[in-house]
Amino acid sequence: MDKFEKPVDFKIIGLIFFGRPPNIAILDCYLKKNLVTNGGFLDEVHFVVNTDKEQDIKYLDKLVKTSELYTKVILPELGYKSVWEHSVEAEHMYIKIDDDMVYFDDNAIANVVYTKLNHPDSFAVVANLVNSPETGWLHYHFGAIHSYLPETVQPPKDTSSASLGPKAWRASALPIWNEEGEMSFPVTMDKSDDGSVLEADNPAAPPFKGHRWLPLPDPEKNIYKTPMAKSEYNAYGPDWKSWALAAQVHYSLLENIEKNQLHLYHYGTSSPSSSEGVWNMAFSRMNINFMAIWGKDVLDNAPFEGPDDEHELSVNIPQKLNRPVLVNTHAVAAHFSFRTQHELYDTDLLSRYRAYANEMICTKDNQIASPKGG
Repeated sequence: MDKFEKPVDFKIIGLIFFGRPPNIAILDCYLKKNLVTNGGFLDEVHFVVNTDKEQDIKYLDKLVKTSELYTKVILPELGYKSVWEHSVEAEHMYIKIDDDMVYFDDNAIANVVYTKLNHPDSFAVVANLVNSPETGWLHYHFGAIHSYLPETVQPPKDTSSASLGPKAWRASALPIWNEEGEMSFPVTMDKSDDGSVLEADNPAAPPFKGHRWLPLPDPEKNIYKTPMAKSEYNAYGPDWKSWALAAQVHYSLLENIEKNQLHLYHYGTSSPSSSEGVWNMAFSRMNINFMAIWGKDVLDNAPFEGPDDEHELSVNIPQKLNRPVLVNTHAVAAHFSFRTQHELYDTDLLSRYRAYANEMICTKDNQIASPKGG
């Protein structure tokens, strides 16, 4: 965060839509690193309770006690519309972060803040999201996605701990894919978007729980045999529905992190005064998993007309005001999964992001424990 100075004339508040404790344990390390008390931009973090599960709320009660800058926000009713109408104040800038964000780079928050300040006519500024239908196709065509396919056979018990297990995250430790049969993996769109999962006998289902994705030989040639070859610039296309595309983009990110090549995501126009890359969504739908927005802009347009807050905040309201949503492509952030991609939990990706956070982000006294049974 050394190249940015934190603005001091307004508060920057992290707004977390809370409801998934297994994921938020990872996010907690990133939030703490970005608190103003640790040299970051976040003056406060507000966890908005959007669940009625008692066990999850108890988890949050313990979490907010770990920092004096953490606050729990109770809503009069559940739902995304209620979150926005009852948890923001006009004078603050909010960094809305979903609770299943599993990575963001050191300057991601600073980047979206400064782009919002540099482009006051924008309605909001979103990070360059890994695992997003709007950005996945761009990442693929700009060279940020690499050749991976899932292993279909359980690895041997003596597999290196650098390649498999609670400390494994580096792509360089993975063996090269060397399976029998065709080098491919099916992508299906024939699936409900209600959160249901593929049946185990479906060819597009995960091969087994906890499996890895492995790099392919001759990667430049063979990338056309991978799921991301089916990517579309389409908010409701394969990048939204397919867990396989999501797995490939996540493994590609971990490879890019290890190789220090996040510049592969940095497309878009640049401001003369900064190194930001700006992609104008031009009123197309955009995921708002990691977004900078002024509280006043939310309150001036509340209550929302429809129940879909993402459509309201990225399409309807920006179009009505003629103020587009921008993406800062230098703010790289990883969104774990959509409700249509629940099969991702059968990969080892959550363990890999946990391992990376423990090694590189979390403090020694804030290490994330592996969940029981995995």
